[in-house]
Amino acid sequence: MRPIGTLFALRDAFEAAAPRLAPRHRYRIAGSRVGIFTGGGAATLNLLTAFEPLRVNTTATVEDDLSVFVFDGAALEFDPGALLSGAAVASEGLTAAQDDGLQAFLQPDIGVLALYDDTHKRGYIWCRDAATLPYYEYAAPLKHVLQWWMLAGGGVLLHSAAVGDRTGGVLVAGPSGAGKSSTALACIESPLRIAGDDYVAVDCRPPVTVHALYSTAKVDRASLGRHPSLAAYFRNIDRPDEKPMLFVHQFAPDRLLSQFPLQALVVPNVAGATRTSFEPMAAADALRAIAPSSILLFPLAGRIAFARIAALCRAFPAYRMNLSPDAGEVADALVRFIGRRLDRTNASRCA
Repeated sequence: MRPIGTLFALRDAFEAAAPRLAPRHRYRIAGSRVGIFTGGGAATLNLLTAFEPLRVNTTATVEDDLSVFVFDGAALEFDPGALLSGAAVASEGLTAAQDDGLQAFLQPDIGVLALYDDTHKRGYIWCRDAATLPYYEYAAPLKHVLQWWMLAGGGVLLHSAAVGDRTGGVLVAGPSGAGKSSTALACIESPLRIAGDDYVAVDCRPPVTVHALYSTAKVDRASLGRHPSLAAYFRNIDRPDEKPMLFVHQFAPDRLLSQFPLQALVVPNVAGATRTSFEPMAAADALRAIAPSSILLFPLAGRIAFARIAALCRAFPAYRMNLSPDAGEVADALVRFIGRRLDRTNASRCA
């Protein structure tokens, strides 16, 4: 990827424009205080929908652990493009760059620029026109800034679902189409709760903890028939080129879980089995199933993210979950599986 122009000049331009943004929306993300500033327009506010269950209603003046500034170029008439190199604003590809604590990623085709300043724990997002962003930006907003911030703090953002209860749970990880979303949504009517469908934050410091990040759920169109009760909640069902998405807090807010201690890694396999079963996986096989999608989606994060994921695969047992077509049976199997994992953990602690 070719370099972006002077990152410090770009950071200074964002800082100079930051006072134009208000109000501040505050969230508890991965156990930390995060303030997100927007221009107040409907498009940028819609970008924050996925964070709604993590919102904190407070007027306290305590300092945020991370501040993020979201600029809608169309609404604010602010365009940092003049500070980017000619190569960076070309439309044919992605561009990433880093320099002394600054990291940036430009997606010229959709008009989104992300910049993170680790020294000051501040992130900046510029959208050419927030109203025209593709669905996946609303499904997982600010993810590049959040990934860089998590990596700097000992964690990692994973392309993974997560289900469990407050005593423990599992990551449901694997490539797109593996069955992560269907598995997570199957748990809505079970004793388990959902901490994430597509992305989650993992604090890799002991005890390893999975944190909810987005309230988003996405499913393959071929799987829509398995979720008839959710048909009214999909935001983009009329757009055949997009993966159907919805926000879990809008139809099942009591089924969301903010965090849990990690117990195991699960890689789903749409096998058409009569009954759902679990087969132990070697750590190397789990790494091959889990790492690629989390690495490729985050430029500049690959080396550290891979090391964190590899450490998780070594530290926790991994299983291939052969799915049956019956969503209720899948959920029941996961309830039993997680219960057995927790029983073993508790027994070892008492030994």
